[in-house]
Amino acid sequence: MTHQHPNVDWNKEKARYRGVALRQLEKLGITDIERRIRFERVVTLADWESKVDIYRGATFNLTHSFAQMLHLRPQNRFEEFDGMYLVGGGIHQGRGLPVIFESARISSKLLLEDLA
Repeated sequence: MTHQHPNVDWNKEKARYRGVALRQLEKLGITDIERRIRFERVVTLADWESKVDIYRGATFNLTHSFAQMLHLRPQNRFEEFDGMYLVGGGIHQGRGLPVIFESARISSKLLLEDLA
């Protein structure tokens, strides 16, 4: 999966990704799904970006790339601006609720240290 990027035209890729999702469901044993669909709404990264205002459509991180792995993620204390702190699954430590809660704890501690 990618974030919103010029190399992906979601008007063209939407149908292909839909097919991939349906084939994955068949692998899980959910067969004949196409016939059972009564209502369908396909949401792409372009939709996330334009309708929900999520940066570049990346719902889980700033981007899905090598530069967003492990220690390469942004740190809790934002480097470009003094007094700005980041919290969430897109920064160091990473994803998952326990890790996101830990990220909030780290950012809170940094903020308190900087204000003391």
